[in-house]
Amino acid sequence: MKLMIATALLALSTISQAALLTYDQGTLQLEGVNLSPVAKINDEKGEPTDLKMDLLGAGLRAKTVLFVSAKVYVAQLFSDSKASFSRDANALNSLTANSKMVAMKLSLLRSLPASQLAVSFREAIEANGIQIDAELSQLLKLIETSADAASGKSVTMLMIKNQQGGTNIYYEDVNGVQKSFVGSADLVKKVMAIWLGKPADAGLSELKNQLLKSVY
Repeated sequence: MKLMIATALLALSTISQAALLTYDQGTLQLEGVNLSPVAKINDEKGEPTDLKMDLLGAGLRAKTVLFVSAKVYVAQLFSDSKASFSRDANALNSLTANSKMVAMKLSLLRSLPASQLAVSFREAIEANGIQIDAELSQLLKLIETSADAASGKSVTMLMIKNQQGGTNIYYEDVNGVQKSFVGSADLVKKVMAIWLGKPADAGLSELKNQLLKSVY
């Protein structure tokens, strides 16, 4: 019942443009970004509900460009199944098998075109041997046509397993504009392979190691 309520709330928030999530203030920071212990799903007015996810891990995404390491974003991974999250090689499988709600908050440390963010996600997905099928193409196009990522702001990706066996996915850009669609049951695993699957580069490898460590 709660998931059915969440789906309805988020459908309304997509129309009203209220923020998807409210983040509790944490006691720790990474690169100046507050690490939130809990993220709550908002209702259509932007008010937090009792539907919440715990912080599983957080880390810095850095990427080497022309032999120089550039800080790109701080990632925070949230889920409603913290107790069953395996902080090892089985992390991706445990997250997708046991979670009903998963969110990634990316706090940008540098500005970059939305198209570049979409390309980086594509490369990470393909590094895992995952075919860019129709639903992944839809997601990447959705990101590519959103606002450019701006330093000091964040983007959020929220995925909820629905009662029909699929996945409701929501993307909120740096301007708070939300886009969504309904995908397959496998969509969560395809997307989360970006961060918890086979790393596409050394920066993602280090980020994965950080995400597997408990913060609070």
